[in-house]
Amino acid sequence: MSVLLAESGRAMGGTERVVWELATRLPRERFDVTVWLPGVPSLDELAASLGARELRVERVSEVASRWDWTGMFQTWRRLKQRRPALLHLHHVWPASDRYLPSLADAAGVPHLVLTEHIVGQPHSAGQKMLKRRELARADAVTAVCGAVAESLVRDYGVPRERVRVVPNGADPPDEAAEHAAARRWRASLGASAMRPLWVCAARLEEQKGHAVLVEALAEARRRGLDFVAALAGDGALRASLERRVAELGLADRVRFLGLVEEIGPLLAAADAVVMPSLWEGMPLTLLEALARARPVAASAVGGIPEVIEDRVSGRLVPPGDVAALTEALVWLHRRADLAAALGREGAARVRESYTWDRVVQAFEEVYDDVLGLASFAPEEAGRARAGRDRRGSDR
Repeated sequence: MSVLLAESGRAMGGTERVVWELATRLPRERFDVTVWLPGVPSLDELAASLGARELRVERVSEVASRWDWTGMFQTWRRLKQRRPALLHLHHVWPASDRYLPSLADAAGVPHLVLTEHIVGQPHSAGQKMLKRRELARADAVTAVCGAVAESLVRDYGVPRERVRVVPNGADPPDEAAEHAAARRWRASLGASAMRPLWVCAARLEEQKGHAVLVEALAEARRRGLDFVAALAGDGALRASLERRVAELGLADRVRFLGLVEEIGPLLAAADAVVMPSLWEGMPLTLLEALARARPVAASAVGGIPEVIEDRVSGRLVPPGDVAALTEALVWLHRRADLAAALGREGAARVRESYTWDRVVQAFEEVYDDVLGLASFAPEEAGRARAGRDRRGSDR
């Protein structure tokens, strides 16, 4: 069955990771997968990685305006030529490529699955109308967390029973492989048993709340805490954040690492992982950190409270609240034994409910329902799922 996976992000992030996992894990005996990616240089590595796995990848520009007649015609013609049985479109922002479903409909693509990755309002009344139309047109709508699902109900009137929640996943880490690199990270950053390493791995953009974190770190230092904080990622706010760190006298405590290609060892090196986001969907860094049994202090936004229970599997704070984040960091610093217990509980939750095998299985079931395949051979489908479960347990 031919499936076209499409997304319109501009940088490598959680949405692109989900597309990669789906494309590489969907069973090839069942699905002929094509991936559409924007032609931006930041996604070249992702395209090359998919191509190296002998997957068909096409670079297609987003149609961003109703006046882009050339772009619309070119996209329609590509859809007409490809004619997939199912288009699975992943949205990052409310204003993402809302013309693609209409073009797919005009090109005769019979089935559409929409996955929403983040809570957010549309930028205009026209975009809101397009999104309502798109959601009504879709054969299935999925969301990465309950918070995103509720936003579709609240902001666009989608019946709640139409939205399935398919959360993101994380693989169990190869602890032996990451151990040496984690030790190198701790040594290079000057972390020790008495000087914990706090890691924040996220794009340096407003959404991720780094400005709140920097102020909380300054307050933690004023309270006499010794620590080193590593900010992994790059973005538009890097220069302003570096200036603020210097103004607060934190240059010896806060390290800007830029883009870190292999984030797993850095997360494994951390005494705690901090996620001060102002808004979110289901962040992959959260699941990756918990999979490594790292205690996490995070804002109670998006799908984060669906994974973390405060003081049970992590620490939750209100978004934008410097004082609350400071208190959480102080608690993690002074109660290292309890913090470690939170990490272990978080790891158990990820193993139980948040794995990539579960994600792919859930989307296979969505595809089967949409394509009308689920009702024909329930026994065979059950045996196939059981086989995938066995293969997952053997890994």
